[in-house]
Amino acid sequence: IRHAIDAILPLMPGVFLSYARTDGERRAAEIRERLKREDSDIVIQQDRLFLEGGIGWWKQITDAIDSVEFLVLVMTPAAIASGTVQKEWRYARQQGVCVYPVKGAPDSELQFPKMPRWMSKAHFFDLDAEWPTFLAHLRKGCDRRRVPFMAPDLPPHFVPRPKEYDALKSLLLTADRSQPVAIATALSGAGGFGKTTLAAALCHDEDIVENFDDGILWVTLGQTPDVLGALLTAYAALTGERPGFAGQEDAAFQLGQKLEQRTCLLVIDDVWNAAHLRPFLRGGKTSARLFTTRDANIAAEAMAVNVDEMREAEAVALLSKSVPSLDTGAARELSRRLGEWPLALELAAAMMRERVRLGESAGQAATRL
Repeated sequence: IRHAIDAILPLMPGVFLSYARTDGERRAAEIRERLKREDSDIVIQQDRLFLEGGIGWWKQITDAIDSVEFLVLVMTPAAIASGTVQKEWRYARQQGVCVYPVKGAPDSELQFPKMPRWMSKAHFFDLDAEWPTFLAHLRKGCDRRRVPFMAPDLPPHFVPRPKEYDALKSLLLTADRSQPVAIATALSGAGGFGKTTLAAALCHDEDIVENFDDGILWVTLGQTPDVLGALLTAYAALTGERPGFAGQEDAAFQLGQKLEQRTCLLVIDDVWNAAHLRPFLRGGKTSARLFTTRDANIAAEAMAVNVDEMREAEAVALLSKSVPSLDTGAARELSRRLGEWPLALELAAAMMRERVRLGESAGQAATRL
């Protein structure tokens, strides 16, 4: 009997129940009890009901989602507004876990226009009428399709740069910010002017994440890149597979094929040579590309946004965030003398923080600098 059970258990589709406790708890309990009573082959391996309070709470959730095939999302008004529920379904999609929305409230309360694009295209199960269909989909298994998010984290003292940011965002989204635009765009400018940080900030923008709902890919090239390796990295993030490509051309073709019929944003950071960029532009005509480069000739191959020195207020804000006790006048004088150059400002801030750590005041550190 034990051997028979061991043989069956891996085939049981595991489910994570995601819901807002304020208005979804009752519906989630009904689903949990009905599965236990009528369909014990489908196992709710985890939901928030079983998590240990205060002990690595989010890590417990991600571990639970990693262990299942399906995240069943009980949609209610509170679930739509919940940051935690949003993190759960976003993480599930990034890991290739199938997300099945089920109705936990009447249609008139669900505010479908406010939902992410992918969700508006999904089927919402009405379990009162579609229970057998819902079970059939769970038993069929998850056709895994990853939604990667590869953008780096923002620096701790990030300062927005609205002019360049808004110009770039307006190229990638329609005017009402409700649809993505499949376009090649460039951030150009000298080294150390903040192109990479601006690209990363854009990737973390909720409008961008929701519109490019098949994922955000990121590769970094540099002066002497491993182009084949970067293509493989993007392909693996999108598919979960690392095939042995015949070469760079094959890898570029296969990545382009996987991008077909997907709405992704592919960021190619630090491009020094147009020949290194071109393999990432193949195929995938429904996806957008954003690359950063210090070469104006390469940038001219796309719709470009130029990134120069910071404006005075932005430079002062960067120094003030980095060294909170620094006087505004001192920050303004330093930013002026450093030409509002982001890299120089960051180096200066790091030097001042070190002097403050050694016992100097921020004013003394600024004077020394």
